[in-house]
Amino acid sequence: MTIGIAASGRWAGAGILSGLRAVEEAGRGAIGGFVSLAVLTEEQKLLRAETQYGGAQSLFDGAPSDEILQAPWAGLISSGPNRPAPLSQFVAALPRVGIVTGHRFPHAQANDGQALNSLVLSMMQAGIPPQVAVDNAIAQHPDFDAGFLALSVHGEIGLGNMPAVASLKDQGSLKTRCAETGNTVATLHNAIRPHRAIALLANEVALEEMRFRATSRETITISAGIPIVVGDTPEIVIDNNHKALRVIHPEASDAGGETAFGVGDHVRITKLGKMIGWLDQEPFMVVSQGLIVTLDGETAIEVSIRTGSTRR
Repeated sequence: MTIGIAASGRWAGAGILSGLRAVEEAGRGAIGGFVSLAVLTEEQKLLRAETQYGGAQSLFDGAPSDEILQAPWAGLISSGPNRPAPLSQFVAALPRVGIVTGHRFPHAQANDGQALNSLVLSMMQAGIPPQVAVDNAIAQHPDFDAGFLALSVHGEIGLGNMPAVASLKDQGSLKTRCAETGNTVATLHNAIRPHRAIALLANEVALEEMRFRATSRETITISAGIPIVVGDTPEIVIDNNHKALRVIHPEASDAGGETAFGVGDHVRITKLGKMIGWLDQEPFMVVSQGLIVTLDGETAIEVSIRTGSTRR
């Protein structure tokens, strides 16, 4: 009856909040109530936020702080409303070690009185990798009703469910790493439908938010009348004023008659012979006889480009 999300990388705080909002908007079930959030900043400051009602929309009085949004390590747990206080008990965290969240009852106490999420965190503090710590906790206490997400300040994420939780037909779990940025997000959940899509939705939205916020952006102007010519690699050549001079594409044609044309999602932007970034927004173009006629129905548009990286 809960969801846990953890992320490692620049803007991890913003990422998991966006992931949770996406689940709240698309999902049905145990969502939109309490939230307990913990982040570790680059300086290893532990920051928390919580709410009993309203989910992500009620978590902050106004906009979240930049420290929380930009934090490179972040974890949360959320479900329906009105859970036992303090809500911080649901997410264990320690500077220079990491964050342990999860779903169901990760805060449940073992026979020795130690909370299970704190047990996982203490093993991590002793140098045990997050996945091994999660596996050890499950092996030592297999009869509890909990799942864990363990995030270390080294960027590793371990996850796993107790046997009873793993047998739930509506549970889901997924860890996703973005090859472009190296960021990682993991989600565990149950009692939220459609259960086969929830973890994928949360992870992908979180990773995209992190990527978007960390990427430098500029705009270029593409106008009707510029040539579109054949070349080996999709490319837009711009001048010093960021105005397109020509479009290069393997499938370009100078055939007569107007036709729709798309440049695709892998288009380099070059200036003075040097690559400066990638096209971030593909326009719908109409071309004729090797020239652009319109773009998104206009004779000139500004489009976003991602700069500062030569990797797609």
